[in-house]
Amino acid sequence: MKVKMKRHESFSIREGWLAKGLKAVKDNDKIFTSPEATDILGVGTNMVKSLKYWMLASKLIIDKNRTVFLSDFGELLYKYDKYLEDKFSWWLIHIMMILNENDAYIFNSFFNKCNSKNFSKRDIYEQISNILDSQNIEYSEKILQDEVNMIIKTYSIDEKIDNPENNFICPLSDLNLIKKEDKDLYEKNKPEYKDLNYLIVYYLITIVIGDKDNISINDLISIENSPIKILNLDKNLLNEYLDEMKRNNLIIINRTAGLNMIYLNKKMTLEEIIREYYD
Repeated sequence: MKVKMKRHESFSIREGWLAKGLKAVKDNDKIFTSPEATDILGVGTNMVKSLKYWMLASKLIIDKNRTVFLSDFGELLYKYDKYLEDKFSWWLIHIMMILNENDAYIFNSFFNKCNSKNFSKRDIYEQISNILDSQNIEYSEKILQDEVNMIIKTYSIDEKIDNPENNFICPLSDLNLIKKEDKDLYEKNKPEYKDLNYLIVYYLITIVIGDKDNISINDLISIENSPIKILNLDKNLLNEYLDEMKRNNLIIINRTAGLNMIYLNKKMTLEEIIREYYD
C-alpha cells in the first residue's frame, strides 16, 4: 500500500490562494491545464500544482477527466464568502481537509492518532512513521519529514516571518491549533470559545454520527474524527458547545443515570449550516 505525499510541492496554502482558485475554477473548468494558468493565477508552475492539490484536499473542487469544477462545498463558500474572509469558512476548510484521508492521510493521522500535547517535529515523525509501518504503508523518510514540516507550516506561525505584509503565512494558522513554544517544541492548542462557532462543532458531530441520530458523549470523545481530536477541544470545552447546541434546539442531552447521551433534535445539512451562519 502506498500513500501519495508531497503533492503540495512543498508550498503551504498562502493568503488569497484559495479565493483566487475558487474564482478561476468558476470561470474556467480547464484552468489547471491551461497554458495561461500561471498568468491567470499569478503564481509559478509548481505553485499552480500546489494550489490544485490544496483545493482537492479541502474538497473545494472535483477533478474529472482533466476538468475541474467546484464541489457543492466550493459553491457554497463561493456564494457566501467568496473571498474567504471569515474564520468560519477556514474552520470548514480545515475539517474537510483533515477528514479527506485519500488526499491528506498524514494530516488526518496527525490530528487523530498523535496524542501528545507537546511535541517536536521528530516526535511527530516517529509517531506517524510507526502508524505507517503498522499498516505496511511504504514511504520515503525524506518525504515524510517534508510532510511533518508541512503540518507545522500549515498550522503554526514562525515568528521570523510573522508580519502583516507577509503572504507566506498559511491562513489555517489563524485557527491557532498548533502553538510554537520553543525553537523546536510545539503544542496542540485548544481554540478560544469565541473563535470557534458552535455550528462547526455541531457539523462535525453530524459527520461522525453518520446515519444514526444519537451518540454517547464518551464515544464522541474517543472516536476518530471527533471534535476532541479534529478541533483540539477538551471535555469541558466540548460540553460548553453541547450546551449551546441544546439552547439552540439542535440536540437533546440526557445525562441522567450516567447515560450521557446526545440525540439530534434535527440534522442540518452543510448548506443549512452555512446559510444559518452567514445569513
